[in-house]
Amino acid sequence: MPGRLDHKPEVHAATSNGAERDRALSEERYYALQRHIPLMYGSLLINLLGLHVVSGKAILGPRSPATALGLLVLFRLVHWLGKRGELLAIDKIESELRKVVLIGGVFCASFCVLSLLLFQHASAEQRSYIVLFSGLAAISCSYGLSSHPRAARLPIYLVAVPLAGRLLFEDNVAHLGMGISLFVLSAITMRSLAAQDRVFTRLVHSRFDVEAERERAVVAEEAAQAEKLRANELAETDSLTGLSNRRAFLRAVTAATARKGTVQAVALLDLDGFKPINDTYGHGTGDSLLIQVSERLKSLAVGQAHVARLGGDEFAFLFECPTATFALSFGRRAADVLASPFELDGRVLSITACCGVALQEDDAEPLEQTIRKADIALYSAKRSGRASVELFSAVMDAELQRSTAIEQAMRAPDIRDNIRLAYQPILDLETMELRSFEALARWRHSELGWIPPSEFIPITERMNLIEGLTEGLLERAAEDAGNWPNRVQLSFNLSAVQLCSEGSAENILSILERQGFSPSRLCIEVTETALLADFNAARRNLARLRAHGVGIVLDDFGAGFASISYLREIRFDSVKLDGSLVTAASANGAGLALLRGVLGLCEAVGVTCVAEHIETDLQLRILRDLGCRFGQGFGLARPMDSAAAFATTRSKVIPFRNIRRTAKFGS
Repeated sequence: MPGRLDHKPEVHAATSNGAERDRALSEERYYALQRHIPLMYGSLLINLLGLHVVSGKAILGPRSPATALGLLVLFRLVHWLGKRGELLAIDKIESELRKVVLIGGVFCASFCVLSLLLFQHASAEQRSYIVLFSGLAAISCSYGLSSHPRAARLPIYLVAVPLAGRLLFEDNVAHLGMGISLFVLSAITMRSLAAQDRVFTRLVHSRFDVEAERERAVVAEEAAQAEKLRANELAETDSLTGLSNRRAFLRAVTAATARKGTVQAVALLDLDGFKPINDTYGHGTGDSLLIQVSERLKSLAVGQAHVARLGGDEFAFLFECPTATFALSFGRRAADVLASPFELDGRVLSITACCGVALQEDDAEPLEQTIRKADIALYSAKRSGRASVELFSAVMDAELQRSTAIEQAMRAPDIRDNIRLAYQPILDLETMELRSFEALARWRHSELGWIPPSEFIPITERMNLIEGLTEGLLERAAEDAGNWPNRVQLSFNLSAVQLCSEGSAENILSILERQGFSPSRLCIEVTETALLADFNAARRNLARLRAHGVGIVLDDFGAGFASISYLREIRFDSVKLDGSLVTAASANGAGLALLRGVLGLCEAVGVTCVAEHIETDLQLRILRDLGCRFGQGFGLARPMDSAAAFATTRSKVIPFRNIRRTAKFGS
């Protein structure tokens, strides 16, 4: 039973297909009759007229049955002439085919009766003509109806066969031969009709099959085209947000490039703070957030603007843009539209977005180049901070190229040997005695020139090379400082990455142990920015170092907004005043008051101060008078190489500026 069930759809399909073929055959039979029946009725009228002529009687008189038959034949002739080319529904066609059989039977029977009556009263010669015209009428009508086998057999059965049978009962040998010939001709005609019908049926069925196959091919092709369009749509649509994906965006870029006379702009957006939300609340919440972000961005995609999700939390706009001001304004609107909080599953989540915008210089510039510029602008915006929007400029491109060149230079195998150390003295401002040296990294590249640490340190952090570089520099600095008198300390800056790395304190202590350098002679300098990276990890490492006697210095104090809280959270041995405080104090009264307040704060919490960037005599006097104990800067002594630093520690002559004590500043 399961096998029979399995074949039911195929049986149903075959039955349905057979019914369709039968309908097609009926249609072809009918349309063939439209062409042939008028000729058949015309032949019948001619043969009827022939009977009238040869019978010697007026069989077509006004009240003669033959006349009525002739008029009916003429009426049907006109009727079928009017139907030529007419298209009918299948039910009408089948009705017409049934009428043909019925009416054909009536006509054939009537013509047979007429022929036999005429034959009965005719002479021998007349009888031969009656047989001729009646036989011709039967044969011609059969062939005229050959496309409809049921109707085509009627003239043979109802005219030719009865007439042949009548001839067989004649004593006339000629008539007997004519009867036999008419029988044989009838049989041959029937056989020919059957063969012709088989050919006709095969032809119609073949044409139907070809047409059905063509229709199936058309349907299959249309389905394939639809599937292809759907596949292309899916391939160019971001499955999560419904926006265009990177492939569709690049295709839109290609299409826009071909349009001359319009200047395009590209805006790239990268979400700030998305990863913590995704990690904290799960990918489901992250996906819902991206969907809401895409809905907001769609509101900006009006006119020719095209918005896409390039991947992750990065989105892009392509839009016509008349001016750079308009492009920047569009970028700000794109960032602003995401500034309002999002509501997800009862939570209120806030994110921002950085945006980089680039304007096509002219319609001849490839838009791929514009995308690259927008990417550079986005990189600059992300460096500027959350929710920043930047318009591409040539300066950005130059900075990126230099950054890339520095990165490539950092990959050189001898990079550690090329980055050297310089030592800047830190002096006791009261006595001008040397207290310590701050180790400073210096890099002079053969092609790039001097590269300050502010440039190459962030790059080494991104490349995960900072720890190896810092440890190598610390090892060299400890080796150099090991030759100094014990009273001279070494100050060394620690990067944010190394400060927050697990095991960083142990690595530093291990280096000091290998070099035989006392931890009590080392001061580690850290910035507020470094502490912000991972405060807890930084505090653990600093506590570990301090427990072994390493001094901890908070660098650039006064430059950040949270430094006071760090003085409360972490115990520092001293702080370095940011150079901007010293510069401002020598410029106006407000700056002086601020410097006095910061020094008072440090005194209150019990930490000593080191002033940076002392450049002038005035600045030195101010710091002395305000009670700042230590300082460094080009106004006191410039950084020097290791040999000069060693010579300085051994010299009996103080090489630093011995500024004469004057009256207190402002007195």
